[in-house]
Amino acid sequence: MRTSTRQSKRSHALIANFVDGFALGWTMAVPESFKEALDIKLTPRILAGKKEMIWTQGPIYNFHEGDTFYDTKLAYKKWREALKHFKLCVQVHSVSSSGYVTDETKTDGLVVKYGSLIFKVYRPDEEKTAVKECEVIECVQDDFVTFLQTGIIRTNEKKQLNLYGEKA
Repeated sequence: MRTSTRQSKRSHALIANFVDGFALGWTMAVPESFKEALDIKLTPRILAGKKEMIWTQGPIYNFHEGDTFYDTKLAYKKWREALKHFKLCVQVHSVSSSGYVTDETKTDGLVVKYGSLIFKVYRPDEEKTAVKECEVIECVQDDFVTFLQTGIIRTNEKKQLNLYGEKA
């Protein structure tokens, strides 16, 4: 399992900017409702001597069983209509939490432990009337975020897969 040293502050640089309710420029259409899972939170900061709430980024991703993502925001419609618009969707099947753990070899004593995640890949059938399960993939949560951004996943077996068919 990969770890990285904890940063003392949450970053002002967000991994996602949301426009019209979805993460802008990501391969998968990630709704704004997933800010908490992406560790994007409103945090109090002092700016020009005044306390303000601003969006900040942390390193602890926290997806949950059942979280589902499509490759187009058009898929977030009524199911019969949604099936006509997406090439693939993914659903989190099981997950272990990310968090801080103690590492006495580190200066501040804490490191990020990236939780594991298993997700299923579904694709519409030929008639676009139902979906079929095509793959089951296991990875860590930060690699799942990279997949949501790029469409390319690095599995726990260190394989890189492009779920759109091209070799990564």
